[in-house]
Amino acid sequence: MNRRKSIAHLLGWGLCAAVVLPLAHAIERGTADSALAYVSGGIGESEQAALSAEKGRYSFWLTTAAKGSGAYLASVEVRILNARTRQSVLEHTMDGPWLFAALPAGRYEVEASFRESAGQPAQTLKKALTIRTGALRHIFLYFNTSDEVGSEK
Repeated sequence: MNRRKSIAHLLGWGLCAAVVLPLAHAIERGTADSALAYVSGGIGESEQAALSAEKGRYSFWLTTAAKGSGAYLASVEVRILNARTRQSVLEHTMDGPWLFAALPAGRYEVEASFRESAGQPAQTLKKALTIRTGALRHIFLYFNTSDEVGSEK
């Protein structure tokens, strides 16, 4: 198993019977080249609680999960483009299933790519969104995976 497997599978959440594996993880904070603040993480209840407590500081929230099972995914490569200028405002590989970003009001396109294993091509999903002043926009992106909650691999 590696970090590209679903978080639910790795941590044994829900109905999953997997053994908990030690993973080096923590909430990752940063500032993009465009001076955009972001935070990524959400592995485990403590990280989710910490991120939830500060979500009011951000205008955008992305959650990545497996289609069908809903198992959270990490290691998703995200690129956010300004829809008008087509310039990238954030490029980041997610350290967990959640990504928060302080996007200014405007229109954007989110491109997210997930590769389940080294031998498979990446799946890329795109979604257009509008950020409004003073509001938090939450989107979910669901990828096809072989992981199922309740299975042991």
